[in-house]
Amino acid sequence: MLWQFARFSLVGASSSLVNFAAYNLSRLTFRHFELFGEHGYLPALFAGFVLSVLWAYLLSRRFVFSSEEEKQVPWTQALPRVYLAYGFTGLVLNSLLSLLWVDVLGIPEAIISVINDTIAAPVNFLLIKYWSFGKGK
Repeated sequence: MLWQFARFSLVGASSSLVNFAAYNLSRLTFRHFELFGEHGYLPALFAGFVLSVLWAYLLSRRFVFSSEEEKQVPWTQALPRVYLAYGFTGLVLNSLLSLLWVDVLGIPEAIISVINDTIAAPVNFLLIKYWSFGKGK
């Protein structure tokens, strides 16, 4: 499972690059065509999220969660679960942890994303492995 987590981490790193590129390309395109006014970065964030999670799903399906049992889960079941898992860890878990670090423990805001990622990555891995690509038992 450690080797699988290492591959998952590499997929995550490439997904971050896709997110960065999709976000900036969308943001610049929206600005060029004067779409969404001064808040064009918000739909660009959404575009980056959608494309980067799709990228992560496709690579995970091929290179990370590729056992015969994991391949038996149809994409129509696995893909929505992957989006929910990333949404949960990226929004809910990170927000709650950030409140804990900053408001309760007084940890500086500048470093909380590193702490959050250290916790969210294994949680996300387990959610995707056992819930998205698992049989859902």
